[in-house]
Amino acid sequence: MTLSFTPGLIGTIKNSPSKIQLGRLGYVHASHPNLEEFHQFAIDFGFVESSRDDDSIYYKGYGRDVCCYIATRSTDGEKKFHGATYVAKTERDFIRTSQLKESSEIKQRPAGAGGGSFVSFRAPSGFEVHVVWGVEEGAEPTKATTATEVSKGGYNTALEKTRKGEFQRFKLGPAMIHKLGHLGYITNKFDEDVAYFTQTFNFIPSDVLWEDVNNQEVDSLTFMHLDQGQEYTDHHTLFLSRAPPTFPGPGEHKMHHCSFEVEDFDTQLLGHEYLLSKKYTPIWGVGRHVLGSQIFDYWKDPSGFAIEHYADGDLVNEDNETGRGKSEGAASMYIWGPVRPEAGVA
Repeated sequence: MTLSFTPGLIGTIKNSPSKIQLGRLGYVHASHPNLEEFHQFAIDFGFVESSRDDDSIYYKGYGRDVCCYIATRSTDGEKKFHGATYVAKTERDFIRTSQLKESSEIKQRPAGAGGGSFVSFRAPSGFEVHVVWGVEEGAEPTKATTATEVSKGGYNTALEKTRKGEFQRFKLGPAMIHKLGHLGYITNKFDEDVAYFTQTFNFIPSDVLWEDVNNQEVDSLTFMHLDQGQEYTDHHTLFLSRAPPTFPGPGEHKMHHCSFEVEDFDTQLLGHEYLLSKKYTPIWGVGRHVLGSQIFDYWKDPSGFAIEHYADGDLVNEDNETGRGKSEGAASMYIWGPVRPEAGVA
């Protein structure tokens, strides 16, 4: 696929019945050279171990997904990201995915990941994507799971005092994970990747940033949500960033980070302090993004992958038009927080 977007075209993309419909993002999968070291980080980060086998540990949050992260022991001593898994909206959508010429044969998922069937394929730039059907699901939670709350009531604002005679009391602890929210890639085939996902599936750009290149608008970053009609969904489950000319390393893509939702601002800050107390490596945060609005908090796991906590993200539906703006560098990424590291985090 060689389609290249002209300025503004990316903002005209709409959903249609001809596209394969995906329901939600499920889990990510990565191999780690030191699985035991990663496991301790995962628990401190806020995951809950749901099961394990000889080579893999399955982690969940307190949401309905019985698995939101699979960590596998590396067989060659190198870390490797194996992509994200999306849940098909219907069995028909799953079958249609399996019929794509680039899809693998239908395979069975491990019980620890919730069972069911899956197919795999690669984006034009080469990163792996998986689609599942028949997966086991838990009940929708009615209350957040927390390791930081002692007693908690509503927020008292300047003009509205909802908490009276009750006290906010917290303790340090992991920022317990609710679900996998999004992930992203830097890609040398930005146009081809965006075209593939928006033409094949119900990915719709929520926001697009462009840069001035030789007096022309060149789209450089897009945040995409899964369109569910009138139903509101997360501002983005996938973002793609055009690789710069100095793109490091071999290959056509690089995983940027994956991000997991936590309950609120207090949870996130307490979890941040807890990870600092455990001597883990912070990358950036705590701060507030502009596009998507999330409160962000980025960390480096023991294998070197970037992983994020987020809270208070935007929701969109089919009535939201695609936003479009000129990239202002770091100023486009956050409205408050510590100075962004030179390497940058989207």
